[in-house]
Amino acid sequence: MTAAFDLLLSKLSHPREFLETLNGLLGLPLALLAPWGEVLAWSGKVPAKHPTQNGRGRGFWALEAGEWRLIAYGNDAQLEVAAPLLALAQRMLRLRTMEKALERAQEENLGAAFLDELLLGEADLRRAFAFGFEAGFPLLMALIEAPAPLGRHRLAETRRREILQQLKRSVGVYLERLGTPYLISGRGTRAVVLWQVHDVAKEVPTLLWAAPEGVRMGYSAVHRSLEMVGAAYREALIALKAARPGEAIGFEGLDPVAWVLLQQSPEDLKALVERFLPLSGRALRTLEVYLEHSGDLAATALALHIHPNTLRYRLQKIEERLGVSLKSPETLAQLHLALRAKGLLET
Repeated sequence: MTAAFDLLLSKLSHPREFLETLNGLLGLPLALLAPWGEVLAWSGKVPAKHPTQNGRGRGFWALEAGEWRLIAYGNDAQLEVAAPLLALAQRMLRLRTMEKALERAQEENLGAAFLDELLLGEADLRRAFAFGFEAGFPLLMALIEAPAPLGRHRLAETRRREILQQLKRSVGVYLERLGTPYLISGRGTRAVVLWQVHDVAKEVPTLLWAAPEGVRMGYSAVHRSLEMVGAAYREALIALKAARPGEAIGFEGLDPVAWVLLQQSPEDLKALVERFLPLSGRALRTLEVYLEHSGDLAATALALHIHPNTLRYRLQKIEERLGVSLKSPETLAQLHLALRAKGLLET
């Protein structure tokens, strides 16, 4: 086991060489996966799809190995024999994760200070080259927020710091793997991230996937100057307000109606809903579907799986309850705004 340890240790900095060496020792196909599902390395004949959860399964063993998932393939007897060496490899990968996390934290502390200066408009932009940023290259700002623990006591504050560290670590792992310059800072349970972006449509969803479950993300328009970081932050913050848990919303794709409503306080939105939507249950659902189909009775009835005459009866009762006509454009606009406000209150 000592010889195996020394051999694996010498390859630890190179994932593919590490797996090839482990494969040579075990004779089993192996794969190393990133949290967002990317196969970082493999050795031997591995399947096209890999387990998404850790644990033993039919023909495989998936182990949590720090920032990665180590998967060995074989029958139960083979995996049982390989267990001691797999456990050793798992501990070594965890150790490597801790070392890389420490290195990353030291670099990110300097980057966080520079990002904070950029947000305040007090940074010397010439320093950006020290962090790998190139002039004129597309930049994207994202705010990624994790659910905050309840309470204001010391335990809750400690938990908030742990959540932020976990969030920053997972984001940093992905961006480091992407090989792009980035800066990351934190506010409460919210990570503030700026990076040189290549493909927004690919990188944003993967970044959300790499982050812990339940987070939400708002991101800015693409900018080409660090002088625009303050504006990008405001854009990302507006987009974040419209995002639900597990969702990423960009400023440029934000619905202007939602944007206007989000400028109001929750109390004002609640008052709007109570004033224009004193409905519940079936009536509220009927109205929602009716507006979704722009007042098309046939399409609405089909979507609700009811007869058109039943729909007409329900709409008549809704008009009586609201004291308005659903044929009035002004009324329809008010109800649309109230429904949007209701949806935002439920996020």
